Amino acid sequence: MEHDALGSDESSGWIWVAGRVLASHLLSIIDVKKLHILELGSGTGWLALTLAQEGAIVTATERPGALQLLTRNVYGHLDRFTNESDVMSVEVVECKWEDDIRVPGDFDLIIGTDLLYIVESYVPLLNTLILHNCKRCLLTWEERIPKEEATFLALATAAGFTFE
Repeated sequence: MEHDALGSDESSGWIWVAGRVLASHLLSIIDVKKLHILELGSGTGWLALTLAQEGAIVTATERPGALQLLTRNVYGHLDRFTNESDVMSVEVVECKWEDDIRVPGDFDLIIGTDLLYIVESYVPLLNTLILHNCKRCLLTWEERIPKEEATFLALATAAGFTFE
């Protein structure tokens, strides 16, 4: 996987621990085969490829500044995640949370890792989840700014989201 930022902030150029945790947890609780998954802020594409390798149908999204890295990593590394008998489904799509434009498709699950590092993105992120009719969502992050992250959880609760 390439880890350069290509004109975006550095966050999209790493495989974060929260992504590994999400993959491990998700794969331990459900069979993702044939599940339509929307990943917000896909970064390097590692999580999308990992879930597609397990049979999920993944739409990996990223903002414009990081889209080139995501596209190059996903389509350039499909062969490393598959063998001749596997068919993987990963599509890369631009998604700017501020634009209120829905990514095409119906999704069984929306996922995202380490999306809470910019406080100003909380409302656009929640609006994106609502816009995509999020019935089931799994977000993971490393606690870095506890007071601000608590604000996100309060905003999410006010928007009608519940937590398990």
